[in-house]
Amino acid sequence: MRKIEYILYSQPIQEEWNDTELYKKATEINALIKVDEYNNELILSKVTDDLIIATIDSHIEEIDPKDYYDQIVPLDGGLRIEKDNLIIEHQCCSELNDYQNWKKIITEKSRKWKEIWIGHPSIFYRNKGNEIELSEYYDDSPKDEEIKTKLIFNETEFINELERANSELEIFKQRVYRIVENGNYKNKEVLKKALIE
Repeated sequence: MRKIEYILYSQPIQEEWNDTELYKKATEINALIKVDEYNNELILSKVTDDLIIATIDSHIEEIDPKDYYDQIVPLDGGLRIEKDNLIIEHQCCSELNDYQNWKKIITEKSRKWKEIWIGHPSIFYRNKGNEIELSEYYDDSPKDEEIKTKLIFNETEFINELERANSELEIFKQRVYRIVENGNYKNKEVLKKALIE
C-alpha cells in the first residue's frame, strides 16, 4: 500500500489543544496524522473550511496586515509518502510551497541523484529505468555512491500519484484564496500569496 498526500502543520490541532471543538472535529473526520508525541498534522485533502480558517488565523496572529509581505512565512507542511511502513515526509523549515521541488521529478527525469528540498534534512531522487528511487535523509550533499535508497516506485504509478496529490494541493490553494477573499482579512492579495503560492 502506498500513500502520497500533502499534510499541513496547524497550531490549533496540536496535543495541547486536544479538548477544543476544532481538535475533536479534525479527529472525527480522520484528518489528523500524529507525527510525534506532541504534534499532529492535517491531511490536506480532508481539511474543512473551519480548520483552514483556524490555521490562517493562528498563522497571522500578532502580525500587522501592513507587514504581511515581510513577516508571514508560507504555511508549514509538505508531501508525505508512505510505502511498506516506511515514510518520507517534510522536515524542519519546510513549507507547502515546496511542492515545486517535487515537480522536478516529472520534468527533469534525472538519472543522477538530485536533491529535493523538503527542509532539514532533505532527500535525493533519481530515475532508474522504469523506476523512481527516493533516498534516505541527508543533512549534507553526499557523493552519488554514498547515497542510500529508501523507497523504490514504478515511475508511471509514482508520477500519476504525485500529479493527483499536486491537484489536491491546487484545490486547497484555491480554497485558501477563497476563504481569505471572503473573510474579514486586510491586505488580502498579499496575504493570499504569502500563505501559499
